[in-house]
Formats: sequence, structure tokens, C-alpha cells
Amino acid sequence: MVDSSNIIWSVVDGEAVLLDTSSGHYFSMNPLATEIWSHLQTGNSVPQIVRTIADKYRIEEEIVRSDVSELIGELQSARLWS
Repeated sequence: MVDSSNIIWSVVDGEAVLLDTSSGHYFSMNPLATEIWSHLQTGNSVPQIVRTIADKYRIEEEIVRSDVSELIGELQSARLWS
């Protein structure tokens, strides 16, 4: 979950850019990470996100699960997600 009062984000050419105004942490995302971020923002669970993306792109769920976990880890390291 993110404290949205401190996060400014926008999508430009299919890629999200996030800024935590309280810490100055900045994060940019490729199109797939942007899609995952959008799902997280709507409250979808990790299993829901994995299934949705795996079905949409016809990718094995294990690969998607790994990508989602990696993104969440990076967001947590940047203090953009807890």
C-alpha cells in the first residue's frame, strides 16, 4: 500500500513516473511495470494481477509472479510501496 498523499505519478507514453514528495524518491516504469502499478492502485491482489497479466500476454504465471514480486521489492526499496 502507498501513502498517496505524498506520491505524485503520471503516465507518459505508456510509462509511469512516480515521485515521493516527502522523500524525493523518484521511480520510472516500463509499460508492463506501469500496468502492474495500475493494478496495485486499484487494489487488486498479487494473485489477481498475476492471472490477469499472464492471461493477457500469454505468459507463464511463474514468470509474471516473479516480475510482480521484483517490482514490489523495488518500490519498497524506494519507499514508494509498503
